[in-house]
Amino acid sequence: MAAPFRLRLIPFGRSVWTDAVRPDPPPVSMIDLLARLKHLVRSGRLADAHRLFDGMPYRDEVSYATLLAGHAAAGDFPGAMALFSRLRASSPPLAAADPFVLSLVFKSCAEAADAGFLPHAASLHAFSVRSSAVSSVFVATALADVYAKGRCLGLALKMFDEMPHKNVVSWTTLVASLTRAGRRHEALRRFSEMRTSGVHCDSYAYAAALTACADAGLLSRGREVHAFCAKLGLDTTPYVANTLATLYARCSDVDSTLAAVSRMGTRDVAAWTTVIAAYMQTGRAKEAIETFVRMLREESSAAASPNEYTYAAIIAACADIAWVCIGEQLHAQDARKGFAGARSVANSLVTLYTRDAGCLSAADAVFRESLVKDVVSWSAIISGYAQEGLDEDAFTLFREMRHHSSCPRPNEFTLASLLSVCATAAALDAGRQLHALAVAAGLEHHAMIRSALIAMYGKSGSMLDADMVFSHRVKDDVVSWTAMIVGHAEHGHSKKALELFKEMCRVGLKPDHVTFIGVLNACCHAGEVELGLRYLNEMNQSYGLHPAKEHYGCVVDLLGRAGRINEAEELIGKMAANEKDGVVWTSLLRACAARGEEETGKKAAERAMEAEPWGAGAHVAMANLYANKGQWHEAAQERYMMKQKGVVKGAGWSSIAVGGEGKRVGVFVAGDHTHPQDSAIYRMLELIYYGAGMARYVPDQLDLGSELDMMISS
Repeated sequence: MAAPFRLRLIPFGRSVWTDAVRPDPPPVSMIDLLARLKHLVRSGRLADAHRLFDGMPYRDEVSYATLLAGHAAAGDFPGAMALFSRLRASSPPLAAADPFVLSLVFKSCAEAADAGFLPHAASLHAFSVRSSAVSSVFVATALADVYAKGRCLGLALKMFDEMPHKNVVSWTTLVASLTRAGRRHEALRRFSEMRTSGVHCDSYAYAAALTACADAGLLSRGREVHAFCAKLGLDTTPYVANTLATLYARCSDVDSTLAAVSRMGTRDVAAWTTVIAAYMQTGRAKEAIETFVRMLREESSAAASPNEYTYAAIIAACADIAWVCIGEQLHAQDARKGFAGARSVANSLVTLYTRDAGCLSAADAVFRESLVKDVVSWSAIISGYAQEGLDEDAFTLFREMRHHSSCPRPNEFTLASLLSVCATAAALDAGRQLHALAVAAGLEHHAMIRSALIAMYGKSGSMLDADMVFSHRVKDDVVSWTAMIVGHAEHGHSKKALELFKEMCRVGLKPDHVTFIGVLNACCHAGEVELGLRYLNEMNQSYGLHPAKEHYGCVVDLLGRAGRINEAEELIGKMAANEKDGVVWTSLLRACAARGEEETGKKAAERAMEAEPWGAGAHVAMANLYANKGQWHEAAQERYMMKQKGVVKGAGWSSIAVGGEGKRVGVFVAGDHTHPQDSAIYRMLELIYYGAGMARYVPDQLDLGSELDMMISS
């Protein structure tokens, strides 16, 4: 029987012929889907990759591994663990113990660098042992890397030693882990074991060894590794060349740094930045800036475009030579490129602006706008306020720093800046508290802290404490010895200062310019004219130090006090023209005033006024010279000239710490009426003056017995 005929209704608007000839779209193959998934992962579009992954008809180990690689590259361990859990719960079950899959999960944990993930890593370790996946060199290497980056180096070494097979990645991971942990010599020993074991070293292995040499400052060992690289032709690869440049830059060998970079086919941003940093470390800031300009001119690709570290280095170069104008232009550039908020750039900008007297507000603005502040950020801004003499603001910032949740402990730069504030203000109590803080932080033996403590105690009038700090030194350094010499010289302990200088030379330390300022001051206070002249000559002849204007000023003062005015004038004549400033001529003028040498004094006064037209020292010294000789009209004429020129003598000031627990430093300036209670202060001063005047009429010895008898009888 024939089947019943059925009429098929065709929807309106559609053609039967069109439906007949249009083929169904072909299904997308898994190969295409995987290719698309890889592209999304490599582009960093993990959200899109997950949507594609979820829409796949079926998912195998390859698709899971592709997506896991994306989480590993992003350091997203929670995301990787969630995906791994899906893999284990998949139906039909997939091979969760696949070594490649497991190694990617471990890699994501290592890249996250979060110690809080270590318990999860330990669970995965147990899973890999139970499934025998730990025998895979990929899994074992990735697990060792997790433990090393999680600060469990002992477990990492145990994993490595228990590996049945080690490849170049395993050895390189071990060398890099030891270097990061500060065990550079052991890292190099393991590198030697790697080479003798027969494993073929690649560029990453040699770069890891060179990094260990750079961190340890082992230049000779680094040259040996460089020779191996050159023999294999690896020194031209960007990764090795940049590491070589870093090694030589850390060891202040700029020529070798440039040679290492020049062997690269094209310089990338890392190479340019390393060269700039090398010039910075050797004090060649102008050449660093010239290199940056050349980098901009030769920039041919995005790989050579300056990054945040380049801008941080070049702005630091501008700070070193006080080129604030150039630094401001760089600030505008990196702000346009979005680098101004980077911590390294912000730190360099704060340092730049604090080096210029009128830019402290700009430094503060950069500091406040920086989202992430570290101890370098806080130290830079505190140092800026300290240099400007804003003591209270510096300590306010320090208190804010200590209460800041994300900031670590203060370092030696922070404490040294605050100790210099205490030294300037002679704030002994605050200095003692900072000393206690340095001891608690384990920084009391640092050369910078020790010298700052000695200077603080010395300027606060407590040389016994300064001697105590100095006597507990663990290692000799020029700065601490110099601080002691200068301290004793300033307190008039000239003999002690000169003895310390001789002892310093005996222990093998080479004095610097600051040391000789202390020595010459000691000679000046002790009246040791011949000794001072001998030390001035020895600076150049024995120590290779060219005397500066400060040294000549000390000796001019020394000769002047001894009445040897002509010799002092001859010494000034031997100085370079650019070093004859107002201070040197004023030193000679004061000596002339003390000795009544009017003719030489006039000549010195003219030179001092030429060097410093608005300085008050020359006018005051000449007025004193005339006054000492009874020439009151000429003295008054000098005072009148000062008034006509608008020259104002700096007012004397003193300070005192007032209050109990929250002490504040009060500053008193001569003739100041800005204090809200100035009338009460001046009334008290009048009472003090009256009391001091009355004391002059009180006999030195009183007969208290007779006075008592008179009181009783009355």
